[in-house]
Amino acid sequence: MLSSKAIGWMLPAGILGFVVMFITQFMQGDQGGTAGTVVWAASSNDWQTIMPMRMLTVILMLIFTVGFISWSRSISESSSVIAIGSHFTLLAVFLMWAAFVSQLAGFDVASDSTEPTEAAHALVKFSNMGFWFGGVAFAVSFFLVGIKAFTEKAGTPALNGILAVLGIVAAVGSFVNWFLWVGGFGLGLLIMAIIGIQKLRA
Repeated sequence: MLSSKAIGWMLPAGILGFVVMFITQFMQGDQGGTAGTVVWAASSNDWQTIMPMRMLTVILMLIFTVGFISWSRSISESSSVIAIGSHFTLLAVFLMWAAFVSQLAGFDVASDSTEPTEAAHALVKFSNMGFWFGGVAFAVSFFLVGIKAFTEKAGTPALNGILAVLGIVAAVGSFVNWFLWVGGFGLGLLIMAIIGIQKLRA
């Protein structure tokens, strides 16, 4: 198991990755859905600047995942809730990596063609779904681990309780409103960053 200091350094990586992803979304702009995004990739080389930044995002989320799982297991090694939450986190980071690779391939296929192709459209569509499901899986893990940490009175119970609430808001909200999903997930990562800073100061 990682040391408390190591976990403290890793947990803020999640919110950093979230911020970098938001910056890339702002740089890309609203292309009007999957079809518009494929047309944008086919007609512009801007994606070649954006994708290395998104690779940094998924690397930061991988670092965060290692820290999150270690933090979770420090709460309870034998808890089935912690085990399930940890597996959801692993699923989330796997989906995000798959989504990144699919998006990179889709943009590359689009840029190599004189006009948008069905392959590029399918790859970008899969990527969008992968990032979305990855965020939902992270939200579920926040809810499960947050609840367990709250009941175990680990660290700061108030933060753990807030993490659980944000997790369920993001998970359920993802099927209702995009803002609830993004807001809940982002604030959950912020809570984890605060927990990480507390560990560094301990």
